[in-house]
Parts: sequence; structure tokens; C-alpha cells
Amino acid sequence: MSCTVADQTGSRQVKCFDKPALPLEALHSAEFVRCDGKVGVGDFQGQISLENLQIVSAPADLSRFEMPMHGSFRAHQTRFNDLVRSVRNPDLYALLKEIFRHDGDVWTRFAESPAATNMHHNYRGGLLEHSGEVALLCERLAGALPHIDRDLLVCAALLHDIGKIEEMECDFNTGKISYTHAGTLVGHIVLGSCIVANAAEKLDGFPSRLKHELMHLILSHHGEPEYGAAKRPMCAEALILSQCDNLSAKIAQCTEKAQVDNGLDFAQTGGWHNLPYAPQKQIYVGKMRELMAEEL
Repeated sequence: MSCTVADQTGSRQVKCFDKPALPLEALHSAEFVRCDGKVGVGDFQGQISLENLQIVSAPADLSRFEMPMHGSFRAHQTRFNDLVRSVRNPDLYALLKEIFRHDGDVWTRFAESPAATNMHHNYRGGLLEHSGEVALLCERLAGALPHIDRDLLVCAALLHDIGKIEEMECDFNTGKISYTHAGTLVGHIVLGSCIVANAAEKLDGFPSRLKHELMHLILSHHGEPEYGAAKRPMCAEALILSQCDNLSAKIAQCTEKAQVDNGLDFAQTGGWHNLPYAPQKQIYVGKMRELMAEEL
């Protein structure tokens, strides 16, 4: 039997081999616990073999249990706004302004939302951070590759996960992130495409062809149907977006593992961590950890 525990340094899998004082099946998501156990090494590195577990009251200060953004909120907000302003196509710029009006509910929810329940950027502000990161990667590639519609690509990157504001809800008093009814039935990819289509319909004269191209980039940004894509990428901009989205998510997973190393004896891991969703199943973050230490 197992569960996952987490604080601001990262997450760990807890394994129960002998029945503890409180069975794991009695736990609910986002409860606060105190657990005692032994950290595994070798093939079991990163796992905690549970010896005792207690449910405890939520602390007054939740900051120790919230994964922080990488950088300040203001810096991520500035980067995002700069990328919005960099879009020169008047129709796409008008669409971005319509969706991300700073006096509107969408911007508030977008800026605070996590980007995922557990895979990557799963903390307050994670969606803003991830979306800006993907858009910046796309912008750089658009400048390095020939014949790419830079404005379409950057606009789609900024909007690619907008559906997550409808897919998930987060209780910041407990840190619990859960899927909504719409998120479970429809998913953020289709929800995001609908948000974009509805916003485009509100703008007089928004080109139908451009709307469908933008929707395609959003519908295909997971690359393959087995990863949740509604369509496979069918243009250069869609290919770039799907790769940049995947890269941002994978590097975020590496960063989390390196942060765990910063809080542990490095000799326990040697910089190697299990990464179940990577093709090779393991990842080396020793160099990343060294660079993190230099920033301290």
C-alpha cells in the first residue's frame, strides 16, 4: 500500500509494508500528516518505508507545504504580459486582450491556477509560469526556424492550457487540487479550444481561418491521441508547440527532483532519480543540483 506526501521541497512516495498505527486507506487527499520512516536507497531511493503515521491539524502557515514558483509572481506576470504585447497581428492581439482582461475573472483564475494536479508546475501560479515558459521557448524557435508564423505560435502558446481554469479547482487552504465535473468529462484541451472560439466570436471580423488554425494548435498540443491530443499536429507551428509544451513539463520534473536532492544527503541518490514518464525511466539531475546550489 502506498501514498504520496509532499511539502515545499518536493514529493515522496510512502510505502507501507507492515500495518501502521493508522492504515493508509483511512487517509483523504490533502490531509496533513506526520510520518516516520526510513528513506530507501538503491532501487528504492526516494521512497519512505513507513513506520508510523498520524493525521495532524492544518498549520497556520501553509507556506512550508506549498511548492513555490521558480522566480517571483511579478517576474512571471511581466514576462507573460510582455509576450502578449509582442504579438503584432491585430486580430490575435485583440483576442489575447479579450481573454486576459486584467479586470476579468479569467485572468485572476489563470494567474493563480496550478498547471496540473501532480505532473508538473502543480502549485499556485504554476499555470502562469508554465504558459509563459512555453511561449518563450516557442518565440525563440520561431526566430531560429524559417517560415514560421511567429504571432500564431506565440498566441497559441500563451493560450494552450487556458482550459485548465475550467478543468481543475484548487483549495488553497489545504493545497488540494482536483478535477471539476467538466474537467473529467471534457478535459482542458477541448475546454480551452471552446474558450478561444467563444472569445473570437465576440470580436467583429475575426478571421474564421485564423480561428480554426489557433484552435488546431490548442487541440493538438499534446502531440498524440494516447497523450490526450484531440488532433495530431498538422502544421509546423503545432509541431513546435507540442514539443515546447512537453519540454517545459519534463524539465519541471527534473527541477523538482533536483530540489529534493538539495534537501537530502547527495550520497543517497548520486543525482539519479526515478522518472516514470521518461523513456529511460531514470534521470540524472546532479548538474542541475550544482547550479541550484550556486544560486543560494
